[in-house]
Amino acid sequence: MIKLVPFILSLAGVLSDCVTTAIGLDMGFYEMHPSYHPLNALMVFWGAIAALTMLLREDRLKTTIIDGISLMSYLGVINNTLVILGIFSGLNPI
Repeated sequence: MIKLVPFILSLAGVLSDCVTTAIGLDMGFYEMHPSYHPLNALMVFWGAIAALTMLLREDRLKTTIIDGISLMSYLGVINNTLVILGIFSGLNPI
């Protein structure tokens, strides 16, 4: 049986990223990735979680890996928050 917690965690992370991105865009920042879309990010996280759920055997390592992937969806929130607060300048385009 597939556990829903990693899917819900990654959904919350992607939605939080979307909210902080919208706040940053309203403040005059711009998205560095021109083809970024929250649904694409969600499909990547859910696809990875689903694939690893089916491929890995049941043990503590599997749970740790899947939980780690679902928590990686919060990296965008952390980055956006640091940029909005002025702590991180963001990435400079090449």
